[in-house]
Amino acid sequence: MSVSTPVWDCHTHIYGPYDRYPLPKEAVYVPEAAPFDALRAVHKSIGITHGVIVQAANYGPNHCALLAALDAGNGAYRGIAVISPEIPDEKLAMMAARGVKGIRIGLMSHLGNSFDAGKVRALVERIRPYGWHALIHGEPENVMAAADAAGHYGVKLVIDHMARLSLDAPDLTARLDDICTLLRHEHVWIKVSGVDRITKGRLDAPEAKAVLQRLVETAPKRAIWGTDWPHPNLTYPVPKDDALLSWLGSAVGDEAMLKAVLSENPASLYQ
Repeated sequence: MSVSTPVWDCHTHIYGPYDRYPLPKEAVYVPEAAPFDALRAVHKSIGITHGVIVQAANYGPNHCALLAALDAGNGAYRGIAVISPEIPDEKLAMMAARGVKGIRIGLMSHLGNSFDAGKVRALVERIRPYGWHALIHGEPENVMAAADAAGHYGVKLVIDHMARLSLDAPDLTARLDDICTLLRHEHVWIKVSGVDRITKGRLDAPEAKAVLQRLVETAPKRAIWGTDWPHPNLTYPVPKDDALLSWLGSAVGDEAMLKAVLSENPASLYQ
């Protein structure tokens, strides 16, 4: 791509500095500090010009670190919040003014979450006036259930981390079929991040490329990508971000499609 083309990393987290933004005592996990300055340095080193910071589950509803990063990002970063249905309108308006563009609906049990249809509906009702989207983080069955609960509210839905598909699952083909069926709806997007999570750290798995290619081909104008920096909660060596970016290029193959995933599609979603 041209050096003047914006390149988006649509999935990152920040942690700390802990002397300014400490974790609560009940945090579900405690990673090493990974502040915004470190994220920007990584992005500069691999040619990323724009980023999306997803509120980390361990910070709960405290968005101070996220909002400070957006303020310091000079318009190059967007935010994804984690909220409750009871959040005051003035707080939503404040976050929107500072660059928040959506919420994450967590459905992964290891992060203390579970599916609640009523809560999903309440959340999308709260964000609809702001034009935000809902990022759904869960395995295929919960993604499908959440999409069904949220499907009538006119809110864009983004499936996080390729629906946490597992290459080891005996029903992988059926699960992928379900996600692709969902992706045929124009309000549903896919984030083709977390390839290392579906392969347990193996970037040489040809099956992973086949999964990504099918997802992108199903929704070529609604596919985005992210590094998942700083890669929390892994049980295998942390992947290198430049290797993940290179893997994406080799998996997508087509230059025009790669430009859509890295530049055009995220620019549309996060405008």
